[in-house]
Amino acid sequence: MTATAGTDAPTGAPIPHPPAPTRGPAAAPAGMWLWTELGLDVQVTADVAGQGLHALVGLALRRNPRRAHLLVSRVLGKHLPVAPAEALAAGAGVAALVRALPGFEEAGKRVADPRVADPPVQGSSAEQPGGPRTGPIVIGYCETATALGHAVADGLPASHYLHTTRRPLPGVTPILEFVESHSHATHHWLMPEDREILRCGAPIVLVDDELSTGRTALGTIRILQAHAPREHYVVATLLDARPPAARAAFADLAGEIGVRLDVVALLTATVTVPAEIADRAARIRARFAGGAGGRDAARATGALVAHPVRRLVADWPSDLPDGGRHRWSPTDRHRLDEVVPPVAATVLAALTRPAGRTLVLGTEELMYTPMRIADALARTSPGEIRYQSTTRSPVHPVDVDGYAIRAALTFPAPDDPGRASHVYNVRPGMYDDIVVVVDSVRVVDSVPDVAPGADRSSPRADTGLHGMLTQLRRCAPVTVLTLPSYQPSYRPSPRPTGAPPAAGPLTGAPGDAR
Repeated sequence: MTATAGTDAPTGAPIPHPPAPTRGPAAAPAGMWLWTELGLDVQVTADVAGQGLHALVGLALRRNPRRAHLLVSRVLGKHLPVAPAEALAAGAGVAALVRALPGFEEAGKRVADPRVADPPVQGSSAEQPGGPRTGPIVIGYCETATALGHAVADGLPASHYLHTTRRPLPGVTPILEFVESHSHATHHWLMPEDREILRCGAPIVLVDDELSTGRTALGTIRILQAHAPREHYVVATLLDARPPAARAAFADLAGEIGVRLDVVALLTATVTVPAEIADRAARIRARFAGGAGGRDAARATGALVAHPVRRLVADWPSDLPDGGRHRWSPTDRHRLDEVVPPVAATVLAALTRPAGRTLVLGTEELMYTPMRIADALARTSPGEIRYQSTTRSPVHPVDVDGYAIRAALTFPAPDDPGRASHVYNVRPGMYDDIVVVVDSVRVVDSVPDVAPGADRSSPRADTGLHGMLTQLRRCAPVTVLTLPSYQPSYRPSPRPTGAPPAAGPLTGAPGDAR
C-alpha cells in the first residue's frame, strides 16, 4: 500500500517529482531481496484472506539496537498509507475470528446485557440486574495497535475498549504498568476511567499488530491475571509469526495459571531469524548510507516550498473520548457514528483540491478517530483518500525497490516536543492535501480564538506543532484538525462495605519482544 511518487502537485506549486528510486540487488527479485539478505526464512501455515504474506507486510530495518528488523504492516495504517476502509476491514476480519472461537459469544452473554444502559461513569463494570455492565474487554497495545484494537472491538458486540498509553496524566496513577525492554519506548500504562472495569471477569481480548515471540502478550496476561483473575484470554493479531517454542509457551502459561488462552490471526507463519541478523542489518545500512538513504524526504527533492496551513477545531462533544486511552463504551461507539460525518464534511470543505489526492494523518496513539474521519471523507469525497499515522518508531529509510520505508520526516512530537516523532513515505508531490489530526493536550493555548470549523490560514509556531508543520507543509497544503483531549473523571466505582482498598499499580516486564 505504499503511496507512489509522481502524482500531480497542487496547481502553481513549484515542486519537482522525487528522484527515481534505486533498484535493489539484482541477485534477488524486487520485494524479496531484504528478506534474503537478512536470512529470514518464512513458512506460511495459515492464510485466512488468501492474499499471502507480502500482501500483509513489508520489511524494513529498525534504528533500534535491540531489534534489527521491522515487519511493516500494509493494512494497519501506521507506517504505510492505506485506504481507510481497508484498515477497518482488517480489524473486522480479526474480530470475526474472535467471534468464531467456540463458546466466545456465549461467554460474553454471561457477563453482559447490552440492553442495560451505560452507568454514570461510562464504561463502569458495576453490577446491575442482568449482569455486569460490560461484555468482553478489548485491550490494544500502544501505539501501533490502538486503531486496530478499536476496529476489533467494533466487531465484538457489547465490548468495551481500552488501549495502553505512554502519555502520563498528572495526578493519576495507572492501575497497571507494562515494561517492554525491547522497545524504543519501554514503559506503557493502562489508565481506565473506571478503575474497576477489569474486575468483571469478562474475557479479555489483547490486540497487537503482530506476534513475533509472544512474550509481550504472555507477560501482559500474567499481570492482568494477578490484578483481576478470569477464565479466558484471547490474543488477536494480523500476523502470528511465533516460532514453535513460543507457541508452546502459550500452552504452558495457560496450564500454569489455569485459564483458556486462544490466539487468532489473519495470517500464521513461522519466521526463523538467524542469530547474526543484527550484523547483517548493520552491513545493509552501511551499504545504503549514501545516495539511497532517503532520510529527509522534504529536502531530498531540492526545492523547499512553504505551502499554506489551515486550522480547524472539530465540533466535538466534550464528554466523547477521542479514543480508548481512558474508556470506550458501546455508547461512545454509537455516538462517534453520529459525530464523524459532519466533521468530515467540514474537512472536505477546507481541502485545497477536494478531487485530488488527500492524506489524513493521525498522530501516534491518536489513530482510530482520524481513521474514521478519513473513512467518512472517502465515502463523500470525489478524490482519493489515504490514511496513516505518525509514530515514535525509528525506522531506517532506504529508497530502494522492495524496501517498505522509502522516506522519512522527523520532528518534535506534538504532545511532547522533547522527543522525536516520525512519518514515513510522505514526500513533496505525492498529495494535494494533508490533513493532520491532533488532540488539544499541547495546542489548546495556541489556538484559543478558533471557533468550530473556522479557518486559521496564517502559519504560526504552534506549541508542539511547529516542527511537524514545518516538515509537512513542504510536501503539500496542510489542514490541522484539533480534537478536544478527553479529560477523564476517575470517579471510583461503588465498593461493597468492608471491602479492602484496591491494590496499587502492578508493574511487570512482558518480555523483550512481542
